[in-house]
Amino acid sequence: MDRVGFPTTLYHGTLDLYLESFTERLLNRTFWRPGRDFGEGFYTTISMQQAMKWAVQGAKHYAGLRTPVPCVLKIQLLPKKIDVLPRIFMSPEDEWIEFVFRHRVNDRKGWDPCRRHPDLLIGPMADNDTGAIVRDAVKLGKDAAWFGDKITRDRRGRRLDPLKLGNQVVFAHERLEDSLKLVGYYLRTEGRWKYHDNQSVRRA
Repeated sequence: MDRVGFPTTLYHGTLDLYLESFTERLLNRTFWRPGRDFGEGFYTTISMQQAMKWAVQGAKHYAGLRTPVPCVLKIQLLPKKIDVLPRIFMSPEDEWIEFVFRHRVNDRKGWDPCRRHPDLLIGPMADNDTGAIVRDAVKLGKDAAWFGDKITRDRRGRRLDPLKLGNQVVFAHERLEDSLKLVGYYLRTEGRWKYHDNQSVRRA
């Protein structure tokens, strides 16, 4: 894919409870959930800070018996092994809003509103409390335009700078597994993030 300048490093926010599974494979659709910005998939970002935020939020909302530790995976992307053309959204405009809205309102595992869902997607993240906005949209019968206006404003109603929405790179098909290599991970303990190498994992 010489036409796309892919990043070389990606990050994924998760919990230490799932770390062993990720060392075996990164792409496993069994664990992918519907109702997310770009549908079911493995969500990564070029921002380590954003991935850390995801991990901390995941730990706060975890409802299991164990106390999870926020974890961020550091992943090497191998562009030469990507044989698909990604769907790229450059900014949070109408096409992106419609795409995100259709996938956010879908809560059926294994079903997708696209006729042919892209295997790889790159674009902005929906901000604000998107879950609550989706519930209101369904309850009130609102459309994508209403949804888009809400998710591109902060809680004070001010329009967000598109560059502050954050970026996500989403792998929506398991056949892209060979394009990713887990090289290490960060664990947050006692308020600090500590890096661990993962030399034993070989995916390239």
